[in-house]
Amino acid sequence: MPASVRFIGVLSILLGIIFVSEVPPARAELSAHQVMIVANVNSPDSLMVAEHYATRRGIPPQHIAKLDLPLDDTISREDYERRLVTPLRQALQAQGTQKLIRVIVTVFGVPLRVAAPTLMDDEEHWRRDAAARLGAARVRLEDLERRAGAIAVSAGSLAPAAPHAESPVTYERNIAFLLRVDEAVQASIKRVRQLRLAADAQWFSRLEAIVRDHQGVAGISQLRHELLRDGQGSESEAITLTRAQQAEGLQLLLGSLELPIRDRRADLYEQVEQVYGAYGVFGLAAMELNQLSEEYADASVDSELSLLWWDRPLYGAAWRRANPLHHAFKKPGGGRREIPVLMVSRLDASTADLASRLVDRAMEAERQGLAGTVYLDARGLPVKDPSDTYGRYDQSLRDLHQFVTQHTTYRSQLDNTEVRFQRPGTAPDVAFYSGWYRLRQYEDAFTFRTGAIGYHMASAQAVSLHSSGESGWCKNALDRGITATLGSVGEPYLDAFPEPLEFAGLLMTGQYSLVESYYLTSRWVSWRMILIGDPLYTPWKNRPAAKRSALTMFPLAPIAPSDQAFADPLFARDDMKRLQSQSRIRLDVILLSQARVLGAAAH
Repeated sequence: MPASVRFIGVLSILLGIIFVSEVPPARAELSAHQVMIVANVNSPDSLMVAEHYATRRGIPPQHIAKLDLPLDDTISREDYERRLVTPLRQALQAQGTQKLIRVIVTVFGVPLRVAAPTLMDDEEHWRRDAAARLGAARVRLEDLERRAGAIAVSAGSLAPAAPHAESPVTYERNIAFLLRVDEAVQASIKRVRQLRLAADAQWFSRLEAIVRDHQGVAGISQLRHELLRDGQGSESEAITLTRAQQAEGLQLLLGSLELPIRDRRADLYEQVEQVYGAYGVFGLAAMELNQLSEEYADASVDSELSLLWWDRPLYGAAWRRANPLHHAFKKPGGGRREIPVLMVSRLDASTADLASRLVDRAMEAERQGLAGTVYLDARGLPVKDPSDTYGRYDQSLRDLHQFVTQHTTYRSQLDNTEVRFQRPGTAPDVAFYSGWYRLRQYEDAFTFRTGAIGYHMASAQAVSLHSSGESGWCKNALDRGITATLGSVGEPYLDAFPEPLEFAGLLMTGQYSLVESYYLTSRWVSWRMILIGDPLYTPWKNRPAAKRSALTMFPLAPIAPSDQAFADPLFARDDMKRLQSQSRIRLDVILLSQARVLGAAAH
């Protein structure tokens, strides 16, 4: 499985403005009244599993949404919106529980995957237009990169450019290209600034033309400011005033403008080009194409349902989205109400009876305690550098072994070679398992204790939970009695999995439920991962295996998602739409103002 390429958000790339919010620890108390169950009215077995779960956990009967869903494992994006999202929202609003419900549980009979969307006629027109603009801007930027590389060059003055990681996603490749050109232009500016004044004159006019083409009058403003600091110019009040407007305009453009652009497209692109040059046009077109892309736009139904309250125009279906509940998520400042993200888990298996027993086994383990051995299957991979995903996850397995040995009474068995637990009987009495790597081929080495939790980090281990011929890990582990597992319905990339030390460490304190531990340690939503098991399952609630103080792998012990602030999704969504509308008006004003003032200053 290929290592993940780190997602580069355009806003953070261009502005570099990140705010981190820290909160004090609190004990998780996820309630049955915070759970909504989704069942398929066309499947008696689906309704049976839903009612069994509601009865066992004391979930109010009205918290079962009986929806008219297809019986296939895959649902189209259109049916997902029309037959699942819309009626589920309506059910929550009719009950007045939209601010109460934190967890959705999908059950046997509910589709597993949502297909990529089919573009509407207008969207296809916008996509072609954005692609044409991006192509034209790319040609200009490639020429600018070549011209910038020839500015003020002397023998031995240029170091070879560091290669950018090649992403599987077109959007990320576009952003990497944008960064590469920007680095070339910035390097040319640096070389000119290092020259003596007499030598500088012969290069400055060429440099100014490059900067104007690259980043418009905003770039010229910044260049003049940098030369002023070098003692080569006089301060302009107009330039000083508009630098703050420049940052604000760019932030609005990238952070709040509703995409794709539905009206006055030519006007907006013209304004962006004047103020931000080919750089701004390319970036805006890349963002539009990402919003309209069908590339990697399939997902698990469960992960997509995390964004139940997000309207389709508010996020792109392509690729994946950072999970705001992840313990290391960097929240933007500004204090506005964010549309909430829901936690989703699934009660599913090859039969409805096995799906129901996931609840029974979870509750039995909570009463009696989870006995057994911890099995960890690493590969002996070193951590080469901070970006080495393979090494980091392998180290997490070794660190979890140390954590269990030092902080709990469990026996931990670590295999730190390429050999796996693969022969029958080599992993008896499993309480917890995590390891890798065998692609879509369950190895029958495990005997699961009641309440056992485990997952195998490899691609597409949950492609099907029902097919008799399915060889993946999740379906076969469920058939053999595991109580909770997780996996992907397609290629997830390694960093989509929870890091074993973090996930298991939270669970073992007994202060975080299964679904909370998963969402605190899962980086992405609107993606291909699923969690299978009772979301309320807290195996160590009554008998903590480790103290909360042992969670030294976190800067601060994470606050449970059920205890975090949760905005009314209806008000938060209205706030977002209102902000977008206001931002579009303010953006037009700022762009026009900058074009006039900066243009005059540049002349």
